[in-house]
Amino acid sequence: MSAGWLEMIFAFVKIGAASFGGGWTIVGIIQASVVGSGWLSAAEFADAVAIAQVTPGPVALNAATLVGFRLHGPLGAVAATAAVVAVPLALSFVVSVAARAKLRDGGKFNEALKAGTIGLLAMTLWGLLPRLFESWPAAVASALAFVAVTRTKLNPIWLILGSAAVGAVCRVVFG
Repeated sequence: MSAGWLEMIFAFVKIGAASFGGGWTIVGIIQASVVGSGWLSAAEFADAVAIAQVTPGPVALNAATLVGFRLHGPLGAVAATAAVVAVPLALSFVVSVAARAKLRDGGKFNEALKAGTIGLLAMTLWGLLPRLFESWPAAVASALAFVAVTRTKLNPIWLILGSAAVGAVCRVVFG
């Protein structure tokens, strides 16, 4: 099923509105919208996220751009990108004005955002985890990358590039 232009734009405006925390926190929301609507299969979405991860820029923004491109070509990519950032940009302006007015809430708003971000990250992990276990090499590479990122000071870009190389080799060797 292909998404109409307005349906896609509205979906990404809603995703952008729920994007507190940015990055990986909204990948799960994008997945629920895109895969749940039948616009992309789970495998196609996982591939889009993998490409978005190695592309410069925020993964969620790149994923939105790739989905828009997949659905409607170059103009779809521009529309999805603009739609996903419209609400956060507007909210950034409002927050900036409020900060200048020196409104203070004792940090309660920040704590609420942290809690929401943790929940959204967990949702993203939960949504992508089943795809990981379809391939034992991917599961092993993910576990090794997790250990490396939590136990060393290795730059994450090297982990991303190394994981991409391991994934490519595994795909050639194991099919």
